[in-house]
Amino acid sequence: MKRAAFVLATVLAGPAWLAADTPVDQKRPAAPDASVHVENMAGSTKVTGWERPEVQVKGTVCSDCELELSGSDKQLNVEIQSEHVNPMAAKSDLEVFVPSGASVSIEGFAGAISVAGVAGSASAETVNGSITHVGPTKRVDLQSVNGSIDVTKAGGRVHAEAVNGTVTVRDASGELEASTVNGKLLVTGGSLERAKLESVSGGVRFEAALSARATLAVESVSGPVDLFFPAAFGAEFSVSTFSGNIENEFGPAAEKGPNKWSPSKELSFTAGSGGARVTVETLSGAINIRKK
Repeated sequence: MKRAAFVLATVLAGPAWLAADTPVDQKRPAAPDASVHVENMAGSTKVTGWERPEVQVKGTVCSDCELELSGSDKQLNVEIQSEHVNPMAAKSDLEVFVPSGASVSIEGFAGAISVAGVAGSASAETVNGSITHVGPTKRVDLQSVNGSIDVTKAGGRVHAEAVNGTVTVRDASGELEASTVNGKLLVTGGSLERAKLESVSGGVRFEAALSARATLAVESVSGPVDLFFPAAFGAEFSVSTFSGNIENEFGPAAEKGPNKWSPSKELSFTAGSGGARVTVETLSGAINIRKK
């Protein structure tokens, strides 16, 4: 989050929020697979894919701000500019329409971001605000410091990272890497080939399907880990915790770790005919392996 980190480190106290009272509506021709970059530091940004060969930007900007829509039909930039207003006080709310095959990148600081109907790639980062994504995008990269992340029906490769906020992934396919520090991590529906999930103090709940040779790796410090699989699920499990409990509905119970001075517990077993591989590690969080 290079841009967001820079802004967070350098922002100075500025004037109060200014009213977003100037309407804008601009259009530019765009290729079906155009790359579109949007920079809106304060205020909401909504990006929607459509079937027109153009980019349209609508919404409102602060009274001392200007909307700049520039670039070629292959690479377009959408940016809120102001020479007299602290960027953090230049509140603007934008709705950006792009060709459905486009790739989009969005930078913000304070404000919600949403992306829908984009089939190329989508990346978004903000410091204070939620991020939502809907659609079969080939590559998704979402990062928020203070805000939730919600991803639905993404495919290919998905990366979702929050510091203070819940991360929810629904009906995804392909590869998933998701993490949160203070917040829950929820994965439901879809079918994954590889998943890596990390949490510090929030719980992890996994209810998605895994392909026959998939890998699932889960790490948590103090949050519980709840995994749900079909009764006929086949996988090799390797599970360990330093001071938490392990409950397993697929067979054997956990055993004490090799260090007699440590409260650690371990569990290794094969469910069904094997195939997938599941590894779970926690420090103090409980681990529950359940049947659906």
